[in-house]
Amino acid sequence: MKLIDTLAQHIRIDDEIRYFFENEVTTRTFQKNEIISTQDQYNRNVYFVDEGLARMFYYENGKDITTNFFTEGKIFANIDTIFKDSATRYNMETIEESVITYCSYRKLEELCNVSLTAANFSRYVLGNLMMQMSLRISSLQYMTAKEKYKNLLDENPGIILRAPLGMIATYLGISQETLSRIRSEV
Repeated sequence: MKLIDTLAQHIRIDDEIRYFFENEVTTRTFQKNEIISTQDQYNRNVYFVDEGLARMFYYENGKDITTNFFTEGKIFANIDTIFKDSATRYNMETIEESVITYCSYRKLEELCNVSLTAANFSRYVLGNLMMQMSLRISSLQYMTAKEKYKNLLDENPGIILRAPLGMIATYLGISQETLSRIRSEV
């Protein structure tokens, strides 16, 4: 399992963690453009992309706005629902056929109550989610459109070939015309 291999680089994998992954974790293939989760749901799962590409987005004035892309090795979740008892504003969908591993955050918390290793795993997951959010906020506040585009290419080199340009433009907060101009300059 790719998730265990990835985690083994950051935490010790003991029998409790192995048992958790054998019994509480699901790996599923999602088809291209399949909705994983919709707004107004209470989705408290944590996801890991084994293969493929997913995104998080919301609707505003009839348009969908991409807030993040998740490629192989990325962890994602509706953190607004995990930490607050409210329905999420966000939708999640695959952009390509994707193999995604996921588990209930509640089950992970239960394991954390009895396992230090699991608590370390949970900290790793939460640290990843917070870091993604922090980087996203910084890019929105402090970067020009061209800097955001270059940053996106640095973090996800193949994204321009994998995601539709309209999604990339909304992620960057620019029009498709501006994105085309920036691409010709870079």
